[in-house]
Amino acid sequence: MKIEFKIEELPSGNYRVRKMHKGKKYTLYFDHKPSDKEVIQRLSERLDEQEQRINGSFEFYAHEYINKRGNVLSPSSESTYESKIRAISDKFKKKNIYDITQADVQTEINQYAKSHAPKSTKTLHGFISAVLGAYRPQLTLRTTLPQNEKKERYLPTESDFVAILCAAKGTEDSIGFQLGALSLRRAEICALEMSDLKGNELHVHSDVVFRKGTGWIKKETPKTDAGNRIVYLPDNLVEEINEKGYFFKYSPNKLLEHLHKYQKKLGIPQFRFHDLRHYFASYAHSLGIPDADIMALGGWKSDFVFKQIYRDSLKDKQKKSADKLNRSLFKQVQ
Repeated sequence: MKIEFKIEELPSGNYRVRKMHKGKKYTLYFDHKPSDKEVIQRLSERLDEQEQRINGSFEFYAHEYINKRGNVLSPSSESTYESKIRAISDKFKKKNIYDITQADVQTEINQYAKSHAPKSTKTLHGFISAVLGAYRPQLTLRTTLPQNEKKERYLPTESDFVAILCAAKGTEDSIGFQLGALSLRRAEICALEMSDLKGNELHVHSDVVFRKGTGWIKKETPKTDAGNRIVYLPDNLVEEINEKGYFFKYSPNKLLEHLHKYQKKLGIPQFRFHDLRHYFASYAHSLGIPDADIMALGGWKSDFVFKQIYRDSLKDKQKKSADKLNRSLFKQVQ
């Protein structure tokens, strides 16, 4: 059966379509004269949305939660939230949000935890809690969450870094790896332009983020205020950058892929590109550079975060120091 509707042109130049369906009037607006197919598709979307709102599914309100925060969420956060919706089971997503109980949430978390790490499980629970907190504030959750598994993460040593830099010498990766060891994040490196370099001073003030449907885009404001900083580069690195005329042409993901390629080639245990920031902080600390200066150079805003996460001692230097101390302590009894 053909759906009948009338398309009206408004004084503003836009077009309006009105349609009664099951006793309810729907009004659609277009910035161009729509085809019948466009009207039917838009009307179908509105009907689906209305049905979801009446049913009150968790999935519907989860998307509502994200949409209402669209202006304040970063593209990466928005993408993360969308991925969390996809990770939730269909049974939970379709459940009416006003029927969800603590037991339902616990069952969903238990199921998810079977195949995911504790950190990922807690992140998912945090999203579910946020949605329920926004639309079911009377529901108090006391979910039992999995305990964190403490894993020893491999951190790059001085010899690792030297080996990787030697292997990458003269390639497009050399500059990126050196900048990583000077505290720059992948997203910061990929946002750099030649105009950011003045002599030996590199102005780090932006990064790139991934936006769904658009890809990688440059964001002029850094992750934190402390991220807007000046990094001082050695002469040889400045010369290398000026010779190439660019910093790194590809995405942050490529920078990480290239690093893993060298690690595999050299037989070095895999570590994250971000761990080069650990290397920077640890090495600088071992040289006796004040923490305040390390934080400023590396763009760390919080002293707590810096001390808890980034001030790892280099294993090579620890061992050498321990060997030196042991020889001195016990030389009289040997």
